[in-house]
Amino acid sequence: MFKKGCQTVTSSDARLRRHLGWVVALKLIALGALWWFCVRDAGLRVDPAAVLRQFAPHPIAQGSPHGQ
Repeated sequence: MFKKGCQTVTSSDARLRRHLGWVVALKLIALGALWWFCVRDAGLRVDPAAVLRQFAPHPIAQGSPHGQ
């Protein structure tokens, strides 16, 4: 994966990588906490008739010839 001409990782690069890893981990924990407390119990009720009206306002019977 590494070529012979690549530079070695310096201590500042390793420290930056560790710092960014902690920042990403904390953001994921914060997003998880927000979802847990704000979204988890929220329900969404779907009316099948409303969905049918939205996506198939004029259903066509299968097998019927056109124009009849």
